[in-house]
Amino acid sequence: MMTAFKQSQVKRLTAVHGWSGLILGLLLYAVVITGTTIVFKQEIAVWSVGGYTSAKSLAANIDAKVRPLVEGMSKGYHERVFLFSNDRGDLLVVPNASVFNPDHGHEESYGAMFRLDPVSGETLARHDGFIFEDPRNFDGSALEHFLYDLHERLHIPGTLGLIVVGSVGLLSMFAGLSGIVIHRHLIRDLFLPERWGERLVTFRDRHILAGTWSLPFAFLLGFTGAYLCFNGTVVSPLLTAAAFGGDDDLRRQVMFEPKVTPDPSPAKVADLDAIIADVTARAGVPPRFIIIDRWGRADARLRTFHEPATGDINSVRSVYDGVSGAFLEFRAPVGNAPSVGGTLRGLMGPLHFGDFAGATSKAVWVGLGSAMAFVVITGLRLWVRRREKEVAWRRFGRAVTVIGYGLPVAMLSCAYAYFLALGAGADAFYWTPVGFLTGLVPGVLPGLVLVGHEDQLRRFYRVLLGGGVIGLPVLRMATGGLDWAAAASQGQGTVLSVDATLLILGAGLIWWARRRAVLEPAPEPAAAE
Repeated sequence: MMTAFKQSQVKRLTAVHGWSGLILGLLLYAVVITGTTIVFKQEIAVWSVGGYTSAKSLAANIDAKVRPLVEGMSKGYHERVFLFSNDRGDLLVVPNASVFNPDHGHEESYGAMFRLDPVSGETLARHDGFIFEDPRNFDGSALEHFLYDLHERLHIPGTLGLIVVGSVGLLSMFAGLSGIVIHRHLIRDLFLPERWGERLVTFRDRHILAGTWSLPFAFLLGFTGAYLCFNGTVVSPLLTAAAFGGDDDLRRQVMFEPKVTPDPSPAKVADLDAIIADVTARAGVPPRFIIIDRWGRADARLRTFHEPATGDINSVRSVYDGVSGAFLEFRAPVGNAPSVGGTLRGLMGPLHFGDFAGATSKAVWVGLGSAMAFVVITGLRLWVRRREKEVAWRRFGRAVTVIGYGLPVAMLSCAYAYFLALGAGADAFYWTPVGFLTGLVPGVLPGLVLVGHEDQLRRFYRVLLGGGVIGLPVLRMATGGLDWAAAASQGQGTVLSVDATLLILGAGLIWWARRRAVLEPAPEPAAAE
């Protein structure tokens, strides 16, 4: 498949492709490698907390637990009531209202958050105020929370983190498009065999093969990631200002909430268990999140949010009359009627995280994400190899190796800190990021010590990562986590499967380090830019 571009145009595009990858390549690598990890964020969360206490805490028998708590609150907190479960399976009941937060400059949920035992209904904890400010209030796994935030914002505070990561998504889109254009033999390169014995050709072949397979994926992830990052930070504020006179509540009502005629007269909320049973039968899956708008009023509405049903890619949303309990509609993702735009918006999350077909699609997303990370690192190394006669480029090449391996080492270190904090009864939400920062020492130090020994450095990193990954299941059980017999007897398959995956991955990394050194590319004269 030949491109229709002139040779000079392709050459310039190749230079732009290379320089854009060079300037932001390591940042792109950080976003890709963390994103590849959190594809299995739900599994990581369940594994890290030792399995669900109750996998269906919104499936039945919650009305008697929820109603006394909500009706015991001031009517000012009846504007909205959230019902959901965290990674431990605890039931969260959150009566709240929208209140301006002067610290953040916009309205946020202010109220009370009750964390309940899903079986007994016992209140395990209560938090008041701007209840979503502190993840300790609702998030079950500090490890999953840290890894997700690392991918979403790179831990850059405020909206700046989302804008930076969104910009990296745009870079990924450009890399995917420009890569397709400069590939002169795209179909052939999908099945390119390695040519052993030719050092530079073999290394470049790996880069081309992985890059060719991941080109469409790079564009898809870049587009969906940029949308998810910019939607709340740029698009929604602009839309609110242009179309709704700056009234964000009005925007939410028009775009996401069902139409209703206001009626503030008192009325009893319908039986929650009956609604959950009915919507589960209609949707095919129980709700994961419930919102009751205007609790105790005649115009109350109850909205349910579900994972996609088997064989479907779009999540399910329904609306019920909050007083009569009558089913009103399955809700479109945006607006009051189904639309192409609403459908596309609903696809953004599933296509970005790859969770639309369960473990199968997630495994494919992890494989393609790993290929993208490999393409970024090998592309940077090939670029450096052509210029390694210069000291500055050799130092940059060492930085590529150190960051390429050091970031996974630091991520592994935060997992160790998480389990050690749990075992010691300490604040895991504090010690998990501390563990990440501490892990930068073993992640960076070898690159400063093993100067001039690139092969040894890479083998050391692989052994360090392999041994660390193998040690995670051991540490998890040593700090009070379920052992394999208990996990099997309780049906905690996620705990067993994640442990098994880690052991296989660790063994593979150690085998990789011990096998014959991978052929490295020999220097070649710098190509004309």
